[in-house]
Amino acid sequence: MSILQNRKKRMRFLFILSMVIYPVAHYLIFTIYVNINTFVYAFKRWNMSTGNIDWVGFDNFREITERVIHDPAYKYAVLNTLLWIPLNVLILLPLSLYAAYLFSKKIKLHHFYRIVYFFPSILSIVIIAMAFSFMVNPNIGVVNPILEFIGLESLTRAWLGDPSTALGTVFFFCVWAGIGFNSAILLGAIGRIPHDLYEVGELDGISRMTELRKVVVPMIWPTISTLIIIGTSGAFTLFLQSKLLTNGGPNFATNTAALQIVDLVSDGNYGTASAFGILLAIIGFAVTTIIKHFLDKNTAVEY
Repeated sequence: MSILQNRKKRMRFLFILSMVIYPVAHYLIFTIYVNINTFVYAFKRWNMSTGNIDWVGFDNFREITERVIHDPAYKYAVLNTLLWIPLNVLILLPLSLYAAYLFSKKIKLHHFYRIVYFFPSILSIVIIAMAFSFMVNPNIGVVNPILEFIGLESLTRAWLGDPSTALGTVFFFCVWAGIGFNSAILLGAIGRIPHDLYEVGELDGISRMTELRKVVVPMIWPTISTLIIIGTSGAFTLFLQSKLLTNGGPNFATNTAALQIVDLVSDGNYGTASAFGILLAIIGFAVTTIIKHFLDKNTAVEY
């Protein structure tokens, strides 16, 4: 009997080990090791022609600081990264919340609308970026012909090629592609609200918007707070959208800090890229901490 118990314990141990060994190894290699290596590289400079790696101290940090101050590419990169935070909090999340609220009311064709909203979230970002770029293409896209058809010819333009509209177009793409994911999470949170609260509101004769502000938002505030934090931290890693749609152009109008780091790595400037990444992580940590403190202090906010 003891032999059988020992065998069961051994099999249980091997099963648990097989389940945890991959995520632990992944964390140790791609999080701990990579971050430590990045920190070390920030104080070194790699000479691509000779292969020598020299210790340069804080030179990489000074170089990045000067570039952010004087180089337009880096100015736009930092500014556009910070602009994503209010875009996420003031536009993407409210739209996602309103969409989730409407879905929870089971409006006509709500199953169809759920699929339409969530569909971009399950497709590869490469596919939806390509489809979106075709839509706004000035020659073969559908956006400009629609504007011409409704008499708004003056608004037609190369949406991703015009510096005055490129950033807004990329941000519109981010909202369009992200609203489904946020709505799905918020819809799950709304589904856990007790129906008694809705019934009380109906007896009091409150409107739908009042119900949304006074009942729904306070009840799902922890979920909203989590999405705000995720969106804030995600702003400092945003690069693929700009890379696929405009490659950071035109004239650096859609450049982001993460995309600038990718370009530095592509050029072999590993030390400078590491220093920029560390500075970006410090700024991101500070901004996220401030927002989290504000969210914790204010348990409910009216959109």
